[in-house]
Amino acid sequence: MLSTPQIDGFNARKTRAHEDGYRVRVGHRLVSTDSGTIILGSSRVADGFPRDLPDWEGGWENLGMAGTSAYELAHASTLAARNDDINCVMIGMDLREFGANANTQATYWITPMSGDHPLISMAKLALSPHAFARALQTVIDNATNGSDVKWENAYREDGLRARFEDEITKRYRYYSNYEYDSERVAYLFRGIDALLAQGKQVVLFIHPVHSWQEEAAQHVGANSSEIAFRNDVVAQLKNRPDQHNVQSACFDGPSLQVWDFAGFQDVSLTAPPGEDGLTPNPWYYVPAHYRPTLGAAILDRISGTPGNAPVDQTFGFRLSAVTIEENLASFEQRHQDWLNSEETWMQYVTAAFNRLDENPPEPEAQPRVFLNERDHQELEAIVRRIEDTARRENILGVSVDPG
Repeated sequence: MLSTPQIDGFNARKTRAHEDGYRVRVGHRLVSTDSGTIILGSSRVADGFPRDLPDWEGGWENLGMAGTSAYELAHASTLAARNDDINCVMIGMDLREFGANANTQATYWITPMSGDHPLISMAKLALSPHAFARALQTVIDNATNGSDVKWENAYREDGLRARFEDEITKRYRYYSNYEYDSERVAYLFRGIDALLAQGKQVVLFIHPVHSWQEEAAQHVGANSSEIAFRNDVVAQLKNRPDQHNVQSACFDGPSLQVWDFAGFQDVSLTAPPGEDGLTPNPWYYVPAHYRPTLGAAILDRISGTPGNAPVDQTFGFRLSAVTIEENLASFEQRHQDWLNSEETWMQYVTAAFNRLDENPPEPEAQPRVFLNERDHQELEAIVRRIEDTARRENILGVSVDPG
């Protein structure tokens, strides 16, 4: 389970890796990967970026976790900080990670992300009934050519239009009960401090979800959360002037940077897939999840090699204290331009939201969970230990195990 070779017919196909949102796999790979660049985030990352990029200099690995949170991403960052092979960390984010919801999923606590020493967490993982059962199922699936059919059919082209339609009510219900927690932005950035202390380059980006999902948030009044989220991110950037030495940068620019690919940008305004499954949207599976073609366009844009419209040099922009007001104004302008466009699908989805207003569905039930003092103390202790280790290494000129 820990460092076994990948053997065809035995364990090469990870047919059940998604069952816990990839947490067990991600926890292990944060400790063991030798890829120079990793990407963290939710299922938007897991599904929207390639698992591997063979030609990526230094190696690439997708470590997305479905339903993740700022809490999990902060602790994943501290674990990545202690892996000397990792040079660059990308983190995808949107409002989902910063809502006042559960901090973790259950299997988080048997992964190294939980804060235990990596060897202790590995022992927990090896002894976990959940992890053992999944490993056994993986062996059976490989031996019998079985699979998790439900998961593999999730993005069948002939079912995606129906899922687009289902998302209208689903996202309306979700944002009707959404509560933004600004404290989680600061929490994530404190975890990122561990990466910066160890000379990693960190690139955060806001996901380019489809306009149908963005309009759900706007329609029910969550726009204030979108604005607060971006302002809070920029405030954290201002508190961290670019004074960190990057060991091996993967992208041009500072050691810490944030890109925004959301806000009714052209790619998000594209038509939904056809009902027959023969005319897919080339960029999106469903409004909340984009295809790896769009993930690749994000990488190209950040790398300085943008493609053709709608993912050319106008796709995405850097967020900073200098540009934030202009960026927020352009977000609002793009939204208004879309609403005034009389475009067919704009009229279709806004009419659907107006009908929901007439007979509103029950808001999605979401337990309210907030960070507590112990959460902050535990993360602070981990980050300070890593920062102290980095300072000692700079003074002594030798590698020190941060524990």
